[in-house]
Amino acid sequence: MKDAEILAHFDGRGRAEFLLGGFEGRHSDKITAIAYELGYDLQATEMPSKSTIRLIFVRNDSPTARQRAQQTHGRLRAGGPLLQVWAAPAAQPGATTPVTAIDMASKRRGLAAYEANGVKGFAVFVALLSLGCFIVAWVQRDTPGTALAMVMLGIPLAVTAALIPRWTKRWYEKNRRLVDLYDQQRAGQVGPPPPPPAPGPTDQRPGEWDGQ
Repeated sequence: MKDAEILAHFDGRGRAEFLLGGFEGRHSDKITAIAYELGYDLQATEMPSKSTIRLIFVRNDSPTARQRAQQTHGRLRAGGPLLQVWAAPAAQPGATTPVTAIDMASKRRGLAAYEANGVKGFAVFVALLSLGCFIVAWVQRDTPGTALAMVMLGIPLAVTAALIPRWTKRWYEKNRRLVDLYDQQRAGQVGPPPPPPAPGPTDQRPGEWDGQ
């Protein structure tokens, strides 16, 4: 989808919907990013069929969202970009890494899905797969090779099912902090991360200088 086509849906109306079929689904994060810039929140993600996805957005009338939309329209009128790139803190202290608005939209959708549904269902599904492996191993106990293969498959599945809640909670907390920091910077509440320090001499001792 072209930017102009997406923008036409966010013209101030209270609700905007996108029905994406086939390869159009790859535009979902881009649409969500543009919606955020124009003061809309993703209310629901539906799947009417296996090959289609429906995104439903509602206008956010909070002062922060309205200000963000005004800034975006002003930037566009001035010939600026629709979506900006943000410098996020990198793993290495003092370093930064570029993060696009589409990256943030993807994380935002994942956080919303976690908050709405959690991971209990997926953990139970993996646990049932593990249980099924052990049942097959018991049934095939007279065939040592098959039974052992099922046990070797069931054990990692059981461990994964037990660790899924912890892993996903860590993922959620990490990405929630990143999205919150992005929102704060986008609203001008905090400045961008400082640039990495300039490399300095590493082999000099106090009192020495080059050429000594």
